[in-house]
Amino acid sequence: MLRFLSLTVEDFGPYKSRQTIDFTSDDGVTIIWGNNGRGKTTLLNAFRYALFGKVYGRNTKIQHSLQKISNWESFDEGKYGFKVILKMDSDGVVYELTRQYTVRPGVSIPLSDNDYKEDVFLKRGTTIVSPEERDHILKSIMPEQVSRFFLFDGELLGEYEELLNDENSIGHKIKESIERILGVPVLINGFTDTKAALKEYQNRLSKAAQKDQNTQIIGSLLEAKQAELKSHEDDCISLKKRLEELQNEKQKIEDEMKRTERTRELLNQQKRLKEAIEKKEEAKKAKLQEMKSLTKKAWQGMLGTRINDLMVQLDGEIAELETKKTKYVISQQIVDELKKGINTGRCPVCDQTLDISLINRLNDKINNPSTAFGSLTAEEENKLIELQGRKAQLKKLNASDLKAQIKSIEDSIADLTVEISDAEQELDAIVKQLSGVEDTARASSVTNDFAKCIQKISVVEEGIKKEEEIITKTINEIRGLEEKLKKQAGSGELAKAEKRKEFCEKIKDIFEKGVDLYRDSLKQKVERDASNIFVNISNEPDYSGLKINENYGLYIAHKSGRIIEIRSSGYEHIVALSLIGALHKNAPLQGPVIMDSPFGRLDPEHKRKITASLPILSEQVILLVYIDEIDEQLARKILGSTLKHEYELCRISAMHTEIKKMIGSDN
Repeated sequence: MLRFLSLTVEDFGPYKSRQTIDFTSDDGVTIIWGNNGRGKTTLLNAFRYALFGKVYGRNTKIQHSLQKISNWESFDEGKYGFKVILKMDSDGVVYELTRQYTVRPGVSIPLSDNDYKEDVFLKRGTTIVSPEERDHILKSIMPEQVSRFFLFDGELLGEYEELLNDENSIGHKIKESIERILGVPVLINGFTDTKAALKEYQNRLSKAAQKDQNTQIIGSLLEAKQAELKSHEDDCISLKKRLEELQNEKQKIEDEMKRTERTRELLNQQKRLKEAIEKKEEAKKAKLQEMKSLTKKAWQGMLGTRINDLMVQLDGEIAELETKKTKYVISQQIVDELKKGINTGRCPVCDQTLDISLINRLNDKINNPSTAFGSLTAEEENKLIELQGRKAQLKKLNASDLKAQIKSIEDSIADLTVEISDAEQELDAIVKQLSGVEDTARASSVTNDFAKCIQKISVVEEGIKKEEEIITKTINEIRGLEEKLKKQAGSGELAKAEKRKEFCEKIKDIFEKGVDLYRDSLKQKVERDASNIFVNISNEPDYSGLKINENYGLYIAHKSGRIIEIRSSGYEHIVALSLIGALHKNAPLQGPVIMDSPFGRLDPEHKRKITASLPILSEQVILLVYIDEIDEQLARKILGSTLKHEYELCRISAMHTEIKKMIGSDN
């Protein structure tokens, strides 16, 4: 097992001068307390830098410029660079790893990373090992590919949900890391080696067949098919390598998209505002033109009184003629009904029979000119049309209508002016925000690059699918030819080659089945142990445990047997911690767990339960938390003798933090 004994930082981040944290060689928990900005994440990065030479920003996978990690108070005092020393014990062997960043000879004041050089030393006992042996030892005791299970923060915990997504590149990488820490690659490498050996014996079989006159043709066909198979397998390997490159590229672009998300949002807002301002300016211009046309008729306002008088006079004359016309139309309708009654002898309204005397009186009434309503004469019809035309013309000159139109346009122009002004102010604010962004062009183009990358991945995946189909078909053809050879093998060299090939094939099958069985066994163990941890730290009694999928993703199981499809970010962290604890229980590689502020999204009860479970996550746990992230007194009470050390990160200045051991923290 790997255990960290001490960490020394010198001018690394806010840690000015040389400061050391001593850990214990006993199993247990070390808590390092520090408020925001005091350097908890920097300590996590100190472990990363010592082991891998890399420093990451918080909530990002982008590496920091190493020059920026220097302590700036020391820098201003003319002391440049930094050093990290990690002392550790791996299976009883003590190592001291030193990684330092110093100014290159001839550089007086460093301005960039190029002005520095990095030196790495690994001491085993009292002896400094060679660079080659150093690299081998470091990769053995803590491979970078599995470091996410030993060094992590809350952001990294959230990524484990990607294991539930079969199509996600992040989930695929996490799965590979999980299998690496569990030792699956050892069996996979064995399977790969036996598969390569089998191909060699298959080639020998085809060569032996070509030497036999009876099987020469089959041997030649077999050799051709083997060459064809190798060609397609090589193409498939190349495509898979290309796919991995593209997936890495996709991951980098996704990280870049997250980092530039705010910039893209501002650029989109800027574009929308510019378009909106342009449209409003066009609308305002159109309204001003309309106003200009109307003001040409402003003289009509001087005739307002005269026009109104004429309109009243015209309305009277028109009403008189239209009334006469209306009366005539109505009287004609009545006469038509009366004539119908006279002709039928029945009342058209009540359908009663009309006597002869009433019919005679109606005839007299209809034929009496003095009782009839006359229609408009031709002269009167023409006059009505003329009067209506004059009224329409005068209405166009009505000053009150013109005034209302002008007022409406003025209001529209005023509204547009205010809207344009507001939009311009908002645009100015966005421009100011964008002025602090170094590369807005890249922020704009990154989404196009992402779309292109997705398209390339799709093409490569389709190519892999086609190659695998051809490979399967070719393997079946080779098997058919080998079956024919087997029947004609006899007892000579060909028979011996056939037996060697069959023996190697059986070994290959054993390894292949072994990989599957080992995977299944590991998944069962991980599911079991993760469920036990989850039940202990969850405060929901209806949750019965966790269920694992092919990617080692874990679903929450309800006591009814149903799977909880949607879970909170807090429960995502609980599931992730359960998985990490289970991996440490089942992994050949054992090491410390270092957590940076993992409790941010958890309620007090979950914090209490997880704190109590820290000792079962790993033999050595180093917890970086801010004050009140967990209750100090409660943590001490819960952990008891398993709490070995406590340190506090104390502010000296904005760029200077001192690591102080808390009195009475040793157990």
